[in-house]
Amino acid sequence: MTKNIQACISQIKKLGLDAILVSDPTNISYLTNFSQPEGYLLLTTLKEPIYFTNPLYQAEAQKIKICKTVISNGNIFELVSEEVINLGLKNVGFEAKHLPFLEHQKIKESLTVQDINFIETIDLVGNLRAIKSPQEIALIKKSIQVSLEAFDFIEDIYDERMSEKDLSIEIERFLKLKGDNQLAFAPIVAAGKNAAFAHHKATEGKINRRICLIDLGSKYYGYCADLTRVFFWGKMPPSFKRLYDIVLKAQSLSIKKIKDGIKACDVDKAARDYIEKKGFGKNFIHGIGHGIGLSVHEAPFLNRTNTAVLKEGMVVTIEPAVYIQGKFGIRIEDMVLVRKNKGEILSSSGNR
Repeated sequence: MTKNIQACISQIKKLGLDAILVSDPTNISYLTNFSQPEGYLLLTTLKEPIYFTNPLYQAEAQKIKICKTVISNGNIFELVSEEVINLGLKNVGFEAKHLPFLEHQKIKESLTVQDINFIETIDLVGNLRAIKSPQEIALIKKSIQVSLEAFDFIEDIYDERMSEKDLSIEIERFLKLKGDNQLAFAPIVAAGKNAAFAHHKATEGKINRRICLIDLGSKYYGYCADLTRVFFWGKMPPSFKRLYDIVLKAQSLSIKKIKDGIKACDVDKAARDYIEKKGFGKNFIHGIGHGIGLSVHEAPFLNRTNTAVLKEGMVVTIEPAVYIQGKFGIRIEDMVLVRKNKGEILSSSGNR
């Protein structure tokens, strides 16, 4: 049994549950170390975990030595319900954010007949994932290294005749070859006024010698990176330089706030207050950052309303931004490890 499963079972007990049905593929991967989950994982306080899947994944599923594997040749919902009933479980949790409504209804109908409670849980596994082990941090660092190399690659291959889409394709190819053949997400390549859109989709428009915002992330053995840099080829106008320095300073102020025990909203506030003071508060339209690991966006979410407390071992992004519609956008994003008394910057923009 993995440490992650043991930790999850401890949380189940604290909630007064006999078991939890895990349906999110990423959470199943986290608990079992299985990279291609397709089905359900039933964790109980009574016996070994049970993994339910269909015949297409039988050969791969049988590699999971820590679980009993049950193969469905028909109605997988009935199989899950039958196993719960046979085990004599009375209070079974499910992942409210990840179990589709129809699947929830099918399983609940069978369990209710047997007076078994099917109880929603929210972020039970996600909160466990938020705190990274030394092994996870090492994989994240490798993913960051590949991502930083991608920015060097961009400088080497840049050509004025390139379109946003051309550069995006080259970035993807580089990340897939240098990482583990996967991307954390599709790169964002936004030139000129397109950089004012936080999640711009690359077009055939030429980059020329304009500002270009590039947001990219490698994935290494399942663990993601997420970094944003702003490129400017040629002489930088004073107005642009002023805004760039504001965003960079805001990022520094937030990073200085990071430590074990600080509230997520306080990290956001440090950057937001500064950007507002400089007159661009309305142009900073999203939270300061988010947790990152097996998913590119995961707990904790750092924004102005989240009072969740940061804990040592969390890895978060810090990405203040100013977007000027019709002109350009500036976002600088780095990744930070929460330590006891400070945040450790795992990536570097090279501008500090």
